[in-house]
Amino acid sequence: MTVLCGGFVKQGKFTAKGLGLPNLPHAIHPGHVNLVDDEELERNVAGPMLQQVIDGLTIQPEEAGFTAEPAKRDIVFSGTFAEVNEHFLANEWSEGLPIVPPTIEAVEQFLRFTDRSPDEVLGRLLPDSREATIWNIAVNGVLSGCRPEYMPVLIAIVEAMVDPKFGHEHLGHTPGTETLIIVNGRIIKELEFNYAQAALRPGFQANTSIGRFWRMYLRNACGFLPHKTDKGCFGGNFRIVLAENEDAVTSMGWQPHSVDEGYALGDNLVTITACTEMTQAIEVGDPSAEQILKNIEARMADNHMFIQFFFRGMVTRPTIVLTPAILRVLTDQGWTKEAVRQHFYEHAKLRVSRLSGMIVERFYKGIREGNWPEQLGTSMELERDIQMVSSPDDFIIVVAGDADRDHVEIGSGNGYIGFPVTKRIETPREWETLLGSVRRRP
Repeated sequence: MTVLCGGFVKQGKFTAKGLGLPNLPHAIHPGHVNLVDDEELERNVAGPMLQQVIDGLTIQPEEAGFTAEPAKRDIVFSGTFAEVNEHFLANEWSEGLPIVPPTIEAVEQFLRFTDRSPDEVLGRLLPDSREATIWNIAVNGVLSGCRPEYMPVLIAIVEAMVDPKFGHEHLGHTPGTETLIIVNGRIIKELEFNYAQAALRPGFQANTSIGRFWRMYLRNACGFLPHKTDKGCFGGNFRIVLAENEDAVTSMGWQPHSVDEGYALGDNLVTITACTEMTQAIEVGDPSAEQILKNIEARMADNHMFIQFFFRGMVTRPTIVLTPAILRVLTDQGWTKEAVRQHFYEHAKLRVSRLSGMIVERFYKGIREGNWPEQLGTSMELERDIQMVSSPDDFIIVVAGDADRDHVEIGSGNGYIGFPVTKRIETPREWETLLGSVRRRP
């Protein structure tokens, strides 16, 4: 038996089916519980919902079966390019943009770029409880318009997706969280990722198609479908992959994000982190490095999702993307990455009274439960400022974007949903030879 708000009934039914409970009974609250007062909530619970619980526990539900899926090499459709696209759209295997037909031959081209077996299982995908395999990664890579040589990156992305620390099963929630993919290492140049002007903008095949792959894989392999298992209220499009400008970082004396995560300089890595909100701090430039940091921190204060960590005592890790121009001012004035993080930690604060009433109640609940007293204190005062993360190291700092601009991108997560995970990109033994066979001419 499960209890749902009215708007989540279809999601509940599809999720239950994916978990092997296709006839799970539901008790339904009419509308959203946040939009009714306590008295109306009590009437709903004591009246129709109570009866639904009784019925659900005492009446045998109708039997519900499962539809068998095709085997991986089965031909599911034959036709022209337009006909294939119509078929995929009708079956919800496409998000509405044209897809590349995943023929056996096209999939096998992708499999050339990995030494791993097509049948290898990387993990279990929710809500449909489907296996993540090397084969279905290749299929969705083809669908998304990726090139075969992107295959090692796609595998690393899915390995990060199925890591329990990330918690991909939550990505159908109401805030419509989208995931930021960060790439580090030599592979940035080998696959021609853009990391300069127009970072996070469509127009570069590696950044764009791999970003599309993430959303396509969530749809086709995990089973997140709008109006069904994906209940994002507004949601967003797939995010273009962010590649770090490692040349700029190292030339100015900092280390790239990959080193911060415990890997060696030059290692090929993928980091995924859920960003419920991304926003720009526009024109933060100033001759004073400290004033630049203050300008960024002022914009952080508008990004309330940072403070989710105190609700459940968990960590949240916002992402700050600096341009090389900003980095130059900071390093010229002696600022290390550690010092920048410490400044963000001490000065990026939020006035409690700016939170909505419901969020304030959650804040009080976190205080009563003893979450992060060393950062948040124990006061119930509304007119006080609180830190937005639990430690200076919680800030992820990446350098990318226009080398001559003073803009900063800020991405914030939602605590326990989509916690950052970094995985190594494993290239095949014959990587250089394979790459040479497909490398484009200038």
